[in-house]
Amino acid sequence: MKRYYKTINDQTVFFAEPLIHDGMQTFNPSEEMILAAGWQEWQEPEPTEGELLQQAIENKLAEIDNYDKSASVNSFRIGNKDLWLDAALRQQLRTSIEAYKAMGRESASKWFDGVEYTFPVDTWLQMLNALEVYAAEALNATESHKVAVKELATIEEVEEYDITADYPEKLVFGA
Repeated sequence: MKRYYKTINDQTVFFAEPLIHDGMQTFNPSEEMILAAGWQEWQEPEPTEGELLQQAIENKLAEIDNYDKSASVNSFRIGNKDLWLDAALRQQLRTSIEAYKAMGRESASKWFDGVEYTFPVDTWLQMLNALEVYAAEALNATESHKVAVKELATIEEVEEYDITADYPEKLVFGA
């Protein structure tokens, strides 16, 4: 849809109905009527190189955020099953396993996605420690990518930037 404007008192004003011209109001005026009343067709200005670079950076930052939230980062393997435990669930599981240990239990079972996993409590704690380190290192990679992208100087550099680099190797636990 075309937009029309006038400069009034050194300000750009955009056309909105009704058209008032020669003391008459016209609703749904034709383009000819709008132009005859002194309005001009608005041409969107071409974005500057700086604006295009900023948009490319914002798009790449969104890609980084999406990648960080994806199973490409947020997953580990137990046996042949890919899982992920967010920070709250990892803490809840740690509290539970530490309670088992405090009560003298040597192993504990937990269910994830309809599958029961049984490990010695010390193995559970080692797995949780490894997951915490993995999550911290993955977050470091994500934040490092964001800083690096913000410092890029050309659109080509932004487009070629590999957002998948430098993430820790996914964890694999036996089942």
